Amino acid sequence: MAKLEESTLKSPTAAPAGDAPAPYVRLGAQDNVVVLARHVDVGDSFAGPAGEVWTMSAHLDIGNKLAAAPIAAGERVIKVGVPIGTATRAIESGEHVHSHNLRSDYIPIEVEEEHGDNRGAD
Repeated sequence: MAKLEESTLKSPTAAPAGDAPAPYVRLGAQDNVVVLARHVDVGDSFAGPAGEVWTMSAHLDIGNKLAAAPIAAGERVIKVGVPIGTATRAIESGEHVHSHNLRSDYIPIEVEEEHGDNRGAD
C-alpha cells in the first residue's frame, strides 16, 4: 500500500485552531463554503478561514457545508469550484449551508408548504 505524503493529508486552506487541526477543508480556491472533515457538536468552537471564531449551534456530520464567509441572499454557492445552488437568504460566516438556506439551481425541490403532508401518498 502506498504511503501518502504528509502534504496530501493537510488542507492548505484549513485554518489552525490552537493545536487541533480545523475540522473542515476548502475543496476549491474560489469556494465560498468549506466541508466538514469530521463531525462537530453543539458548542464546538474553532477558527474559520479568516481567523474568526465559529461556535457550532448544531451537531453536524462529516460532509456538511459551512459558509466560509458571509453569503448574500441570491448569491451563488460555490463548492469544488462549481456553483451548486443559490442562497435563499443571507448566510453568516460559519453557518450550516443546506436545503434550509440553499436552493439547487439544477434539481427541482418539493416544498412542504406547496404540497402539504400528502407527498408520495396515492
